[in-house]
Amino acid sequence: MKTVIFDFDGTIADSFESVLTIFEEITKRPEKLTAEEIDILRGQSLRQIIKYLKIKKWQLPGMVFKAKKLIGVRITEIKTFPDMPETLKQLRNNGCGMYILSTNSADNIDRFLKKNGLDGYFAGISGDIGLQGKASALKKIIGRYKLDKSSCYYIGDEVRDILAAKKAGVTSVGVTWGFNDPAAIKDAKPDFIADSPKGLLKILG
Repeated sequence: MKTVIFDFDGTIADSFESVLTIFEEITKRPEKLTAEEIDILRGQSLRQIIKYLKIKKWQLPGMVFKAKKLIGVRITEIKTFPDMPETLKQLRNNGCGMYILSTNSADNIDRFLKKNGLDGYFAGISGDIGLQGKASALKKIIGRYKLDKSSCYYIGDEVRDILAAKKAGVTSVGVTWGFNDPAAIKDAKPDFIADSPKGLLKILG
């Protein structure tokens, strides 16, 4: 039986606009990011983004904490990506074990799933993961639930998700509908690339 571990924001939840608005609130930028700047950021790694936005490393924990609180206020307004509910339902019906791993809080994720009729689909939710700690978190999930690493797939919309999967020794699936653009996902060389939620069904069989 295949095990599917999902990233949350940008993979299941179409939260980019909300996250962008929250970022601008937290950083109190004098001007909003332009469409051109956003396109540039979509093609960069987390390290490059932090440098581009001139964010100090010591500022990150506080910013992430504030962001999770603010997104909690908006969480019930955020939608899933088109066809994602149907895809999750099919994967569940196919017998896949499903989990979520995210920097977002487990409470926010739980509220989102209930709002969108997806509660009960996932065997476990691991939230509050640090920006740089997804590989170790993946290993913890595998150990905690006694999963077979060879049957695990980690699905995410960012380069860091793909790198985390590789480091943890699980199959990586990069999706092109989230934060990082298709070129950046391709350059990260995931084991598989999905261009739509329904495309996951072909990969996961």
